[in-house]
Amino acid sequence: MASLGRSSRVSTWAPFAHAAFRILFVAQLVANVGRLMQAAGSAWAIQENDGSPLQVSLIQTATYVPLVALGFVAGTLADRLDRRRLLVACQAWMALSTAALFVATWLGWTDPRVVLALTFATGLGTAIAAPTWAAVQPSLVPRHLVGRAVALNGLTFNVAQAAGPAIAGLVIAALGTQWVFLINAVTLACTVPAVLAWKTPVPPARPAESFGQSLRAGLRSVVVAPQRRILTRYAIFVVPATAVMALTPVLAGERLGLTGGGFGALLALFGAGAALAVTIWPRVESRGEEWGLVASAVVLALALVTAALSTQPVVAGAALLAAGAAFTLGSTCAFVAAQRVVDDAMRARVMAAYTVTSGAAVAAGSAGWGLVARTGLAGAFAIAAVLAVITVAAHFRWPLPARTEEEEGGFTEPQ
Repeated sequence: MASLGRSSRVSTWAPFAHAAFRILFVAQLVANVGRLMQAAGSAWAIQENDGSPLQVSLIQTATYVPLVALGFVAGTLADRLDRRRLLVACQAWMALSTAALFVATWLGWTDPRVVLALTFATGLGTAIAAPTWAAVQPSLVPRHLVGRAVALNGLTFNVAQAAGPAIAGLVIAALGTQWVFLINAVTLACTVPAVLAWKTPVPPARPAESFGQSLRAGLRSVVVAPQRRILTRYAIFVVPATAVMALTPVLAGERLGLTGGGFGALLALFGAGAALAVTIWPRVESRGEEWGLVASAVVLALALVTAALSTQPVVAGAALLAAGAAFTLGSTCAFVAAQRVVDDAMRARVMAAYTVTSGAAVAAGSAGWGLVARTGLAGAFAIAAVLAVITVAAHFRWPLPARTEEEEGGFTEPQ
């Protein structure tokens, strides 16, 4: 059995040597980037039409509420059905929903209710796909590369969290808001043949237990240690992080007086921070997920304080750069820690818990930050910074599970 020392010598990029991982990595990246492009484009469409800060922030809520409502159901489906067919259906649905949003904005139907409804429709597909993507990743590479594959999978999601809005900002500045939705629809449609090209392993036999029994078993697995500790730490970290994306349109438009181009530049810097996190990840991994999550929370708190005090675009951009790196690294640390300690038969249901936690934090947090911002943008960022400091303190109450010599590449033996 390989040791952790062997795992530490494996290149971060080694999973890309495997065709199945490459295909689904690209497909997932495109899907996630497109989803976040749409969220940013929808928020700016409302901002351009004199929407309120609350209406702008509700775009994040509409994006993530389906994840909360359907997350556990989706995870149970992914542990019981053919995952390739499930992914194809989700990608096709999201492409159609996004195409409808393009048509609506092209025709000038930019009433916030229309934009929010179509954003919610796209979120339904995302809700089913998210735990399915997480569950298939460890099966795409040899066992000794599973740790790096999951890390890259987590980075894919979090880089998309930053790069999607950044690309949307650039497209808005160059072409117009509606083109964000058309590009997203086309790229989502292209992921369908990519998923079909994946040669899946023979699907496992359907569990003898009923759907309800499978659902309850998944819920039981996440309310006990160690998943409960990891989930708690992740939730505390995500809440202040949501302030960055929820309030950036208001920061750009009201305090800094920026146009669509300036807004896109700020988002591009956030995306650059996430890309920087990819290169930093091997060093963070060598120190452990606990160290990485604490360090990310510290950097996030400093970035939020800087945003609260900034009155110049350059300073605000530096804060977003740091926040992008911190958010990506902290979230990845939580995902990798969770994947290390879950049985493969329960993987989709457990990862659905993280989808639900993320969705709940973003949905509630985004609306909440919009309300807090009514009393002052600086105060909203300052409150978020205080919450990020609480994340650091949570290290003492809910430590992440430590690695053991029995965990090859940081994962338990597949069942």
